[in-house]
Amino acid sequence: MIAEFDNITLKRYVPSFLLVGMFILLVSTHVNAQINYDHFIRSGQRELQKENYLGAINDFNTAIFSEQKGFEAYFLRGIAKFSLSDYSGAVSDFTTTVSIHPLYARAFLYRGISYDQLSDYPHAIRDFNKALEIDPFNADFFQARGDTKMHLHNYKEAVDDYTSAIQLERNIAAAYLNRGIARHLLGDDDLALKDVNKAIRLDYFNSEAWLKRGMIYGELDSLDKSLSDINHSLSINDNQSFAYFQRAIVNLKKGDTLATLNDYNRVIKLDQNNALTYYNRALLYSMKKDLQEALDDYAQVIAINPYNVYAWYNRGNLHYELKKYRDAEEDYSTAIDIFPDFAGAYINRSSVRQLLGDKKGAFDDHERATAIIAAANGEGKDPEVLYSRYADSAYFNKIIEFEADFVDGNREKGKIQFQRVNIKPKDNFYLQYALTLSDSLKNQRTKQSYTSEQTAAFNSGNPLGIKLLFSTKLWMVNNQQVLDELHRIDSMITSQGDSVSALFINGILFSMLSDYPNAINAYDEAIEYSPEISFAYLNRGTTRYDMDEYVYNEQQYSDIVTISSGSAIIKKENKKPKKPDHLSTLKDYGEVINRNPGLPFVYYNRANVKLSLQDFQRAIDDYSMAIKLEPDLAEAYYNRALTLLFLNEEKLACKDLSKAGELGITESYNVIKRYCNK
Repeated sequence: MIAEFDNITLKRYVPSFLLVGMFILLVSTHVNAQINYDHFIRSGQRELQKENYLGAINDFNTAIFSEQKGFEAYFLRGIAKFSLSDYSGAVSDFTTTVSIHPLYARAFLYRGISYDQLSDYPHAIRDFNKALEIDPFNADFFQARGDTKMHLHNYKEAVDDYTSAIQLERNIAAAYLNRGIARHLLGDDDLALKDVNKAIRLDYFNSEAWLKRGMIYGELDSLDKSLSDINHSLSINDNQSFAYFQRAIVNLKKGDTLATLNDYNRVIKLDQNNALTYYNRALLYSMKKDLQEALDDYAQVIAINPYNVYAWYNRGNLHYELKKYRDAEEDYSTAIDIFPDFAGAYINRSSVRQLLGDKKGAFDDHERATAIIAAANGEGKDPEVLYSRYADSAYFNKIIEFEADFVDGNREKGKIQFQRVNIKPKDNFYLQYALTLSDSLKNQRTKQSYTSEQTAAFNSGNPLGIKLLFSTKLWMVNNQQVLDELHRIDSMITSQGDSVSALFINGILFSMLSDYPNAINAYDEAIEYSPEISFAYLNRGTTRYDMDEYVYNEQQYSDIVTISSGSAIIKKENKKPKKPDHLSTLKDYGEVINRNPGLPFVYYNRANVKLSLQDFQRAIDDYSMAIKLEPDLAEAYYNRALTLLFLNEEKLACKDLSKAGELGITESYNVIKRYCNK
């Protein structure tokens, strides 16, 4: 059997918003807070139907705030999270649903499907069993359990579950399709094709059914039939990256390398981050002796996953073939850094070092390779056995992992989790001046802003119309608007004799202009007048941090980089700048905590500083304190999650990412898709 069915086996039972009809039945059950709750439930349903899952989550958050015992809101929010690939977050919401309504079988169904997506198959089976215990005559539950048994490679029991589903509801095309795949994997291809044929008759325009039959024919080496079915699948939906990938496999079997290459190109056009396709295309280019094209594709694989050991190793082989021995040595060395027991990389690096005249290095590599092979196999055994053992290693599997979502246009559909983003921590908080914005910008900024009791009191009580709030981003206004306000506030407050307020507000506005020296000077003078202004310490510390980082980055890039006539990169030998220690910033944050220990934003900012200093555990402590003080501080969940990911604490990180996404940080779903569902 080929590997494709291991990864994309099933017409997945996730009832594609056949939920919609059920939604309407859910909203009539509440008595308390009926108007608000029902309004936001219905609004969230509409957003679900439009596939605006972020908007749906926002509506269901409001419904939950209105009625915390409303199981419908948790259930529907779980559906939205599931649709964003946030399976851990979905499990949490479905768990809350069944804690409120223990006999709600659909929540067990969807929690089971979520567990399945997380590869937690025992819990998935447990939930499907519970759903069947509540409702033993539901075909959906048997079908979902069959899917999980497929993932457990328990194909015989999967067939039994699909058969039970069909007996209860005779026209379920997906059950026939999946039973056909299970029978194919059991080697019963006559019955398998009979089932898939039935699935196609029941749902003739289902492109997936045609594709799966084509894959079965391909495995049976009926290549013309396979191509015919895959082509028909693409005639129904020509936006299927996975179908092009499968057609490439069939074309390669037929020896049509040009058609194979064209299909790989189509996959990459639809999914520019499909590392598996770049890798396969590199192999094909290598076979055709198009070595530069192969090198370029391996570079793409490495850019997507810098820890893919095979990409480094194979690229080293190409450099070796091109007699670029230094480049080959570097690639083999990187492969060894990633996987220190990679005997093949030592053997090849030994050959390269011999050619480079490094006899000692060549000897050491040969000895190391011999020792690895001997340790793995025992003396006298075939060294090739070592490589098969590597292939069974969970660690080795992880470092040769390829990203290949086969997203079929989901980026274009606006599904946020499929968008590529630059994953970096959220910025520090400033106390900022909320200048007048257009309505659209105001709504956008309000979602990313916070207030405290002190700022809320100030905003409602000052006669000058000044509004202050905490935000991680500079207000979306032009510099002239800030300068005009700077002049207005300075003249009005100063004329009233309130020098402290004038200086402090001036500091805020200078910070918004990124005029670090004037901002710091204004905060200095405000603090000299009144040392108790905790917010002045907060902004001064944050401004100092940003200024120090800016200067450091400028110094890093001040080394002139040129390209010589031989295309070699040359850097001037300048003294490497010292990374800032941010002691002044940390001292200012300490002053804030002494004067205002209940302010969450100072702990968050201090955590960011500690993160930049690579004091990861202390950063986590401060993010946790910020969350304790402000449980809805989305940025703290997000940054703590990134820190936990760096420390390989994926489970805790993914829980934080789900919460950050729930609170409105959309990038969370990109990170979840990339790191939480492996």
